[in-house]
Amino acid sequence: LRGLLTRTSVPRDVVDYIVYGTVIQEVKTSNVAREVGSVRRSPGNLISATALKMTNPCSKMISHYYCLVLLQLLVGMIAAGQCDVVVAGGVELMSDVPIRHSRKMRKTMLTLNRAKTLGQKLSLISKIRPDYFAPEVFF
Repeated sequence: LRGLLTRTSVPRDVVDYIVYGTVIQEVKTSNVAREVGSVRRSPGNLISATALKMTNPCSKMISHYYCLVLLQLLVGMIAAGQCDVVVAGGVELMSDVPIRHSRKMRKTMLTLNRAKTLGQKLSLISKIRPDYFAPEVFF
């Protein structure tokens, strides 16, 4: 967002809405739009825009449909004079889907998925230890 606002010369204090979508939500970031909006205007001040997050763990076509619906909503809000500047975007987590096991277990599972032979798979499985099953805990 900081880069977008810099390139477009849009002042941060005129952003009315921030809307971001994702297919799979990261649990550590409950509202990615709010996280994006936390770009600092000046020390201690955050963008005060409304932040809307959409999570849609469906097929790609349905996700694209909902993105278009959101864009129509935003364009309608601008046309109706409810807001002047909106920022819409999305984030991708599919390359690092939040698997809530230890880092060692996640790495092993992802490597196991790419293993070609039975020998490679058995070798990886034999390296799994009980502590690999401990889930990540977030506070």
